[in-house]
Amino acid sequence: MARNNYAALEHMLVKKFNYKGREIVAQFNPCRYRSAVAGGDNASQREHECFLCSAHQPHEQESIIWNENYKIQINPYPIFNRHLTVSSIEHRPQAIVPYIDDMMSVAAALPGYVLFYNGPKCGASAPFHQHFQAVPFSELPLCREAIHDDCDLSVYFPFFYIIRPTKKEAKLWFHIIEEGLHEVFDTGEEPMQNVFCWSVKRQMHIIIVPRSKHRPKCYGDGEDELVVSPASVEMAGVWPMVRESDFEKITASRLQSISEEVTISEDDKEHIIEYFITHTK
Repeated sequence: MARNNYAALEHMLVKKFNYKGREIVAQFNPCRYRSAVAGGDNASQREHECFLCSAHQPHEQESIIWNENYKIQINPYPIFNRHLTVSSIEHRPQAIVPYIDDMMSVAAALPGYVLFYNGPKCGASAPFHQHFQAVPFSELPLCREAIHDDCDLSVYFPFFYIIRPTKKEAKLWFHIIEEGLHEVFDTGEEPMQNVFCWSVKRQMHIIIVPRSKHRPKCYGDGEDELVVSPASVEMAGVWPMVRESDFEKITASRLQSISEEVTISEDDKEHIIEYFITHTK
């Protein structure tokens, strides 16, 4: 199955747009259908149905065990030619704050890759099992564009981009932004977000994409709707389209509009920035 899906990438239909100086890529990728329609409902969170638990995976699927806590595997439903899943060996719910150290450590151990995290309510196809994914850095437009900024903390509406020389400092700034998110979205749950992390030139890089909602108003399988559930990869500029009809009619302006709809407002962004400035003095 994985062999067939990776072979299909070689012949995948792709559209590339330049929208106001930013690259946006749309691809026709029907093997991502399960991810596009996945939700975080309680019925899907039972452990005996978890496809990331080793007991329920095909016996052919091999793993590299990392630090006794994670397994690194080929993602059988790829978006890119090198697409990995990094999942906890233990079955535990998807979360970012308790595991940001793990994310940075794996990123440091995978040079040339970007790790990304989909929150349980904004893109995770397995919200019931802690995991990250990893893809080549060169494949994600947002990361390529952001790295040219020399600031320690950059704000690309509505993204927050941290660059620090040590994991300890990056973790501190990450937690301050997370506290700011909790103050803005006081729900008692993890704020909706997508997170990217990579290590290059002895520096730790983290991009946080706060989210206001999972799916846009246009989501659906009707003729005038789109089967799109934006997650990390979409927020980074690559949009797998699972229906050919959606791929044929999609435009850069519509994808940008969807991205803006599911992220936070300018006011919320400014509140988080003020919180960060106040708590780093």
